Amino acid sequence: MVGSTTGKLAGIKMVTRFAYAAGGTGILANLFLIAFYALQASHPEEGTSLGSANDLVGSLGAAFMAPVVLGLSAWLPDRRLSRITLVLGLSALAVLTVGGPLLFLGMLAFDVQAPVAVATWMVLCLWLLLVNRWLRLSAAIGPRVARFGEFLGVVTLAGGAVAGLGLLLPWMSVPQLVVFGVGGVLGVIGMLGIPIWFVLLGRYLAAS
Repeated sequence: MVGSTTGKLAGIKMVTRFAYAAGGTGILANLFLIAFYALQASHPEEGTSLGSANDLVGSLGAAFMAPVVLGLSAWLPDRRLSRITLVLGLSALAVLTVGGPLLFLGMLAFDVQAPVAVATWMVLCLWLLLVNRWLRLSAAIGPRVARFGEFLGVVTLAGGAVAGLGLLLPWMSVPQLVVFGVGGVLGVIGMLGIPIWFVLLGRYLAAS
């Protein structure tokens, strides 16, 4: 019993550390991305290094997320859907982890990497939605943290769905631009919020 308790505490500490690391690097990557777009209007040549920094730091953040995904899986219901969700989450993070370095090294074109990254990000958000719902229902984590994670998952997936519907409209028409704008806003909310969720998760686990 003592050994089991010690192992459980060690597992919680590991998840806590990686949750903080994932959240911190994710926030930093988002700041690099915001600065990159801010410089595009006035000094586009100065934004190149910020774009590369976003790619590399974002990939590092995805790598830090993997132990959190794996650690939280121990608290999920023992059923097939949970295992499938775990595989999907880890697979998405693997793609996001290698995508940034490959793009930075010129081994992967942006036109190829961007849609792949968006698709895998949607998969990760599906993981976020399902896992937070299960953790909330089982009271494994605080309801506020879980509901925030569910919200981010729903918002990001909704943004992707709205943007996808926009592709069915006449290209560059006003309705399409409006739909793309709505989808983009929802996606940005998710992008900015997910690293914060990891920080909140780390804080909750550290206090538990």
